[in-house]
Amino acid sequence: MNKKIITALLAFFALGSLFFTSCKSTKSITRLHLKTLPYEQLYAKMEAHAPSFTYFAGKLAVNYQNGDKEPMSFRVQIRVKKDSIIWMSLVPAMGIEAARVVMTQDSVKLLNRLKKDYLLGNYHLLDSLMHTRINYAMIQALLFADIVHYPLSDSSAVVDGNLYRLNMKANIPVAGDETHTLLQQVWLGPNTFQIKHLLLRESSMKGKDIQIFYDEYQTVSGKTVPLKMQVVIQAKKKIVINITYKKVEINVPHGFPFIVPGKYKKLL
Repeated sequence: MNKKIITALLAFFALGSLFFTSCKSTKSITRLHLKTLPYEQLYAKMEAHAPSFTYFAGKLAVNYQNGDKEPMSFRVQIRVKKDSIIWMSLVPAMGIEAARVVMTQDSVKLLNRLKKDYLLGNYHLLDSLMHTRINYAMIQALLFADIVHYPLSDSSAVVDGNLYRLNMKANIPVAGDETHTLLQQVWLGPNTFQIKHLLLRESSMKGKDIQIFYDEYQTVSGKTVPLKMQVVIQAKKKIVINITYKKVEINVPHGFPFIVPGKYKKLL
């Protein structure tokens, strides 16, 4: 597979702890006078809008811009069984499947149809490629405008401009008895209490954060899921990824095929 396409794919789905930069509109914004609400009340309202489904299927239109390089556009077919498996098929402009990816709670698999090779590993594979640490829970949460659920050690709520902001600290297991602190900041709309943007920062990853903006939502089969989202990453170069969800199906079971042809070469 073209290395740029692999980088785009991994950058999109390895979003756990990367650099970010905020996108702020230049339009004039009317300031609301929001009433301060307790953290518990805001959290409950947010949870009422959390993704509630067993199966998800859809197509993603992805536009990927890396620094001054030419932007790339491609389609991703995605299927999810919540808390279990994320399956993706990457189709670039030529219209032929270039790669297939399967992620579970403890494994990552990549099938490269263009070069006829494949990878089988765990999340250390993505860690080494992206120089960060991620897991299934983070990827699933970011795809569906949810938070990463770990036991909290501290929490608070404030009014931040025209939005409510929840501040949450959690201890996440790393290896053995070792834990790191994960900071999540979540900005909620004042009327819908849906997540507008989300920040993740891990204590061991100094200077590395991720922020995602959820621009629009859609309702499918009575369930609310993102329609448009933007990821802005600031590393050595600025990376902007715009994603639009299309042809979404909720709670319609699909298969998750991943068959490695006999002639394909195993890379790891």
